[in-house]
Amino acid sequence: MRALRTALLVLLTAAAGLLPTVAAVRMNTAADEAAAHALSLRTPVLAPPDDAGELAAEDDPATTGVPLLRAERAPDVLWRAAQQHIIGREMAAFSSDWPQPHCLAIWIDSQEVFSSDAEPVIPASVQKLVTAAAALAVVDPAERLVTRVLTDTEVSDGVLDGTVWVVGGGDPLIMTQSYADSHRRQPQLRTPMEDLADQIVGLGVESLRGRLIADESRYATTRFPETWPQRYINRLHSGPLSALSLNDGITGFTTALTAADHPARWFVATLADLLRVRGVAVDVELIASTAPSGMAEIARLTSPPMIEIIQQMLRESDNTTAELVLREIGLRSAGEGSTPAGAGAAARIVSEMLPNQSLPTVRDGSGLDRGNLMTCSFLAALIDRLGTDSAVLAGLPVAAQTGTLSHRFGEHPVAGRLRAKTGLLTGVNSLAGFIETDSGTVVFAQILNNVPADSRLGLELQESLVGQMLRYPVGDYEALRGLVRGIA
Repeated sequence: MRALRTALLVLLTAAAGLLPTVAAVRMNTAADEAAAHALSLRTPVLAPPDDAGELAAEDDPATTGVPLLRAERAPDVLWRAAQQHIIGREMAAFSSDWPQPHCLAIWIDSQEVFSSDAEPVIPASVQKLVTAAAALAVVDPAERLVTRVLTDTEVSDGVLDGTVWVVGGGDPLIMTQSYADSHRRQPQLRTPMEDLADQIVGLGVESLRGRLIADESRYATTRFPETWPQRYINRLHSGPLSALSLNDGITGFTTALTAADHPARWFVATLADLLRVRGVAVDVELIASTAPSGMAEIARLTSPPMIEIIQQMLRESDNTTAELVLREIGLRSAGEGSTPAGAGAAARIVSEMLPNQSLPTVRDGSGLDRGNLMTCSFLAALIDRLGTDSAVLAGLPVAAQTGTLSHRFGEHPVAGRLRAKTGLLTGVNSLAGFIETDSGTVVFAQILNNVPADSRLGLELQESLVGQMLRYPVGDYEALRGLVRGIA
C-alpha cells in the first residue's frame, strides 16, 4: 500500500508540473480537489480511438502548441492504478468465503486488474475455450470437413453394382432431420444426412448392389477418451467417437438415449435405409474398412465452416463435437487423430499463444476429464487474446438469450450483456467470458471447486459476481477521492 501511495503521489506531482492548467493542483490542495481534477482530465479506460487512429484536430500539437507529452495522460495512469487497487480490494473481500479451491481473474483493457490464482483447478466445460483456440490455430476458420462417397464402378442402366466406400472426414454435425428436431434448443446447426442420399439418387441410381463400406480411418477408433470413468460412458455425456459419425453416434433418442456399438457401420446402414425410402433397391453387405487410393468420388457432404462448428461447440457445450475437434487438432499437429495426440497439441498451442501464463493440463477436449487443470489468469488471458469482438467468441452463449445461458439471468441486469462459457461437473462450477458494462468491457474467469453437491451455491456465486462486475471499469468518484485523500 505504501508503494502504491508513493507511485500515485509521484504521478500527481508530475501532473501538477506539466501544464499551467494543472499547476494549480499542488500537493497542499485539498484532497477532494485533487481527486476531482484527476477525474476531470482522465481518459476513459476503454475510450475508442479517434477516427483513423489519429489525434483529433484540436489535439494536434502542430496546431495548438500543446506538447505531445501532456499532463492529461498522467491522470489516466493514476486512474488505472486506482481502479486496480479498488477492484483488487473489493474482489478479495467479495471472494474470501468462496469454496476452496477456487480462482478468479478480471481483465480490463487487456490488463489483469485482479487475480486470486493459487494452484490450477478443475475447469469443467470452460476447457472448450482451449479446444476452440487450438483448433483455429491449425484449421482455417473457413475450411469445411468433407465426407466422401467413392466407388470402383459406374452406374449402368440405373444399377450401381460394386463397392462403395463412405469415407469419414471428421464432421461432428452430420444429423438426420429427426435427430436435429429432438434437441431442446432450435434451430440446430447440422450437416444434413439426407443430402447424401439425395445426391446418390440424383446420379440415377435405382439399385445398389455389392458392398457398402464405412471408412473411419481418419481418427483412432477408441470410442471414448481412455481416461474417462465408466459412468460418463454409461450416461452418454458424449456419443461414441468416430471420424464417420451420424447423430453423435446415438441410435435411439425418442425416449432414452442409446449408442451405436460401431458408429461408422451404423452410418452406412442409415444411408442404405435413406436410399430405400427414396425408392432405391438396396442389396449390399455392410462392412468397415479403409478405402484404397484411386477411387472415383460420386458424392460428398461438406460441413459448415470450422468457425461455425467451433461456435456451435461453445454455444451448446457440445461434448461430442469437442472430442472430435480435439482429434482433428491431433491429426493436423501431430499426424495422429487421437485424444492423447490432440490433448498434447492443444496444450502446446495455447501455451505458445500465452508464454507468460502457467501451462494448462489438457486431458480431453470437452472438460469432462477431471485431470484437466488451469488457472483463471490463463483462461482470462486466453479470452483477451482471442478478442471479445472475434468470430470465435461470438459463439459464446448470451445470458437469457442463447445456448447454455438461454435459461439463466432472465431477471438479472446482466441479461443480454454477458457472453460466457459455462462449466458444470460434480463439485465444479465455472463461468468465463466477458460483460459489456456501461463504461467498458470486462473479461473474467471464475472457477469454483468443491462446491457442495445438489446445491445452487455455485450458480448463486456466479450471479452475484457478474452483478458486481457490471460496475466496472470503476467509475466510483468516492472511491478515487478516498484513495487520493489517503495519499495527501
